Amino acid sequence: MTTTSIPATTPSLLVKVRSDLKAAMKAKDSSRLDVLRGLISDVTNAAKTSKPITTDAQMLKIIQKRVKSSEAAVEEFQSAKRDDLKDREVAQIAILEAYMDRDSMGEDDITRAIQDVIGKLRSEEKTVNQGSVMKSLVGPGGTLEDQLVDKQVIVKLVKGML
Repeated sequence: MTTTSIPATTPSLLVKVRSDLKAAMKAKDSSRLDVLRGLISDVTNAAKTSKPITTDAQMLKIIQKRVKSSEAAVEEFQSAKRDDLKDREVAQIAILEAYMDRDSMGEDDITRAIQDVIGKLRSEEKTVNQGSVMKSLVGPGGTLEDQLVDKQVIVKLVKGML
């Protein structure tokens, strides 16, 4: 009998998803099973790339991506008047949102971080444009690198400040 060991770098959220998968199997909850298997599949696929999932923030980004794609599918199904498929996607969104951290950064916190970065760039006499600010915010080693934030919101706020 083989056992799979969880490496030390496994995010706690992934451990929770795996344990919930086992519970859903025992309860024979097929909709939850499908969603959790999809999440684990995404993590497995990411492990085969140059950037495997090692933090909860990365795991949350995968969940957020799946929620956004399900929301887009809901809109498509609604316009096609396919309520059966729409209801299935809404149920998937509800399952995924249970794992999402609702304590993500608000616009006020993001605005403060942007102001700090702009001030830092100006004090270092570097060029202050959208690209340099975004790189300092969400790039490697950036202020918001491991935060769960919507980059579109950041771009909108940066454009408003420059």
